[in-house]
Amino acid sequence: MPSYRDVSESDSPIVWAWKSVLCLALILMAGAEFVVRGPIRAVQTSTQFNDFLSPYIQADAWIHGLDPYSPQTLLRLWPAQAAHLQFVPREVADGSIIAKRGIPTAYPITSLVLIAPLSWLPWKFAYVLWFAINLALFGAMLSVLMELAGLSYRDTRGSLLIALVLALAPFHTGFVTGNVALIAVELGVIAIWTARQQHDIATAVLLAVSAGLKPQIGLCFLLYYLARRHWRIFAGAAGLLALFAAVGLLRLEASHTPWVGNYLNDNHVLLESGVLANFTPINPMRFGLLNLQVVLYSMVGNVNVANRVAELIGATFLAAWLVVVWKRNRQDELELLDLSAIVIASLLPVYHRFYDAVLLVLPLCWVFVSYRKARSAAILALLLMVPFLIPGGTLLQTMQTNGRIPLALSERWWWDTIVMPHEIWALFFLSLLLLYEMALHRDFGNNHRIGL
Repeated sequence: MPSYRDVSESDSPIVWAWKSVLCLALILMAGAEFVVRGPIRAVQTSTQFNDFLSPYIQADAWIHGLDPYSPQTLLRLWPAQAAHLQFVPREVADGSIIAKRGIPTAYPITSLVLIAPLSWLPWKFAYVLWFAINLALFGAMLSVLMELAGLSYRDTRGSLLIALVLALAPFHTGFVTGNVALIAVELGVIAIWTARQQHDIATAVLLAVSAGLKPQIGLCFLLYYLARRHWRIFAGAAGLLALFAAVGLLRLEASHTPWVGNYLNDNHVLLESGVLANFTPINPMRFGLLNLQVVLYSMVGNVNVANRVAELIGATFLAAWLVVVWKRNRQDELELLDLSAIVIASLLPVYHRFYDAVLLVLPLCWVFVSYRKARSAAILALLLMVPFLIPGGTLLQTMQTNGRIPLALSERWWWDTIVMPHEIWALFFLSLLLLYEMALHRDFGNNHRIGL
């Protein structure tokens, strides 16, 4: 691994010392921000409602052979140790809880099967263990990112990479909400390293758990190994996913539990009439979403058109990605670029919230790997990721709701089209940039510019 001396042998001892102090200061500041905005806030809000509570209850329902997608089951199994929220019984009674709160969650049965072991524990212990697993996997992911980038903790670039990962606001939000997206991403990143070490079985397990917990995230990693023709990894992960699904279905079938209707209804309400995924002014926090529909609706004012255009853009990006990855002669050297392109493009056409942007750790890692041989692209990519150091969309939305944004600004056409969804624009242009870089290296044997 390189040291400071390896990176810049011409540095004098004084310059080297100042670089060391600066890097340490950056890590300490980013670490402090991470701890305060992430774990500490998570502990402070642990007695309130969070994103892990509903799947925890639903997993418990599955174990007992009850319908995990029924609001009545959710109310019946609500833990005594959890916060007793007045809106739950009221909104279950009037049938509005799914539309207003997004619970019971529409996670697939595989997710509930994987969470089920935690549901044997009392709620407080289960949440503490979930939080500890998340924190441990985050530390492992940091170490893996350094390995993937080929950097040392004593390297200036290595220190900066650690500081930027710690400073990414989606991680802070993810820890506070307890959403399964973080663990899905952490497992996916770790799987890249195990695949490089040729641990195919471990990689298949990690990918299967990632996709089982959060399919819209984990399946992107799985698609990459399919496109690379890593048949053992893909087949192993797909087989495990099928096993998780079979276990989930057999348990409900054995108890003769009708659940499909509620599951389909939960999905329909979430994506069609619910508040959480709504990208129109009905959702007061819609600028916390990352999908293109938010921008497109601001432009055209039509839900169907926004959906169709976003899907078309997503399909175009996917087709371009598949063509390049499938036809390239050699692929190992561009692994981070290829993975970065598909995971970021996947955020645009379908429902995703701010914490799903933790996927930015992959293009962030690629930036540090490619900086010396593709400096302009690396700098531009880094600039496009800077907005995610703060939850900008949500922050602006809150300020606007509280009347802190002058009407002279908020009533301009460009406010809801450009300023408020600025993070979505950043992801869109980052996707274009990554796909363009892939296209430059579609025949690696003839055009070598980026060495990973």
